[in-house]
Order: sequence, then structure tokens, then C-alpha cells
Amino acid sequence: MRILLKELMDKLGVGYALAPYENSLWSVYDDEQSATCSAEVRMGPDGDEIEAELQMLYDTPPEGKEPLEQIFIAIYKPATGSSDKWDNKVLKVKGVDSLEEIYNYEEKCCKFFDACVQELKMGLMPDIEALLERELTSKERFSDQYGGGGGKSPKIQAQQLLGMKHGRGM
Repeated sequence: MRILLKELMDKLGVGYALAPYENSLWSVYDDEQSATCSAEVRMGPDGDEIEAELQMLYDTPPEGKEPLEQIFIAIYKPATGSSDKWDNKVLKVKGVDSLEEIYNYEEKCCKFFDACVQELKMGLMPDIEALLERELTSKERFSDQYGGGGGKSPKIQAQQLLGMKHGRGM
């Protein structure tokens, strides 16, 4: 997915193009879960790398989980041969690199990250599993098909479109 910097920032919930050393950070603490969810988008010091990260930090981790759980990480760099577009180099959701069986994976990952950021902006703890289900694994019509459709073009006569009867003039 080659994309302009401003578009990438919009897709990640930032809303403006970051400058070198600049970041956007969102964080919410939930007493009930004794956990902090934080999301950050940052640009490297040379302006040639963007990193987006979402993580959960547990005061008392649930059984089987580490105190720090990285939910999402993405690294973008300027696209080869393009002076103004950026390309994804690393993309992991819950430790999984790439899910080739998910149609439009990169776009859906951006939507997932943005959905989490929108929750954090409202001061809410995002329901990670529900957002993953909604943004990454929801079924789309025709998402498993390749190519530009199938079959022949329908035969439509101009008279049918204009509501005219056969054999009569205007």
C-alpha cells in the first residue's frame, strides 16, 4: 500500500503530517481491568520512518499474559522510487506478521488501529477483540475473489432504457 504521508496519518488517526521527532500519543487507564491501553504514532529523527504502536500494560496480568502486550506494530518508510509516498515495511497484529488470507490486510489493519485510537480519544478502553473482529475478520462480499468479475456483459437495448416500445417512433 503506497500512500501519501498525510493520507497515512489520517488512516492512523493522527490528522496531520508528523515532523521528525514528533509523535501523537493516546492513553487510557481502566480501574476495572487494572490496565492501560496506549497508542502512539511517531516519526523518526531523520523523517524517514514512521512507527505506529498499540499496547496494553497490565498492573496484574491475566493468566497466560505478559504485563506488557503489544497488540499492533507497523513501520512505514518512504517508498522506493517515490519522493512523496510511504510503504509498509513491518505490520504485526497480536504478533502475527501477515495474514494473506485476509483480503486488503494492510488497509484493515489501519482501520483497526484507527478504531482503537478513536476509542482512546473518547477516554474509553478499546475492546480489542471486538475491534479485531469488526475491522479485520469481518466478511466482505467478493473479498475472496480475484479479477474483475465474470460472465458476459448484459445485452441492453437503448429502447429498454428509454422505456420505448418496439417498432414505434417517438
